Amino acid sequence: MVRIKQVTENRILFTNGDTITYDHIQDCCEHNYADFEQIDDIAYQFEFEEPIAFEPVYDAGFRFGNPYKMIFVPCYSDQNGFYSNEVDIFYNGHLVLTINAQGA
Repeated sequence: MVRIKQVTENRILFTNGDTITYDHIQDCCEHNYADFEQIDDIAYQFEFEEPIAFEPVYDAGFRFGNPYKMIFVPCYSDQNGFYSNEVDIFYNGHLVLTINAQGA
């Protein structure tokens, strides 16, 4: 069982050292990101079994966790509408999802 140890704007760190991060190759006039800092404080109390599951939430972000313990992470795309709104989600450096972020 693992718990969330730390949340920053760039990652979620678990007590066993595992991480959830995001990436997007930004173009000139866009900023696509996962807003990890919006995670509810109650998530720090959850114990997660491994493997942790990931699922997209249509045009809003993604969820991670186990059955009955899924945590929502919103993803956003700040742009003028001419660029991609995709965000890649990684678990321990391995791509687990490519999702469409919501317009901000």
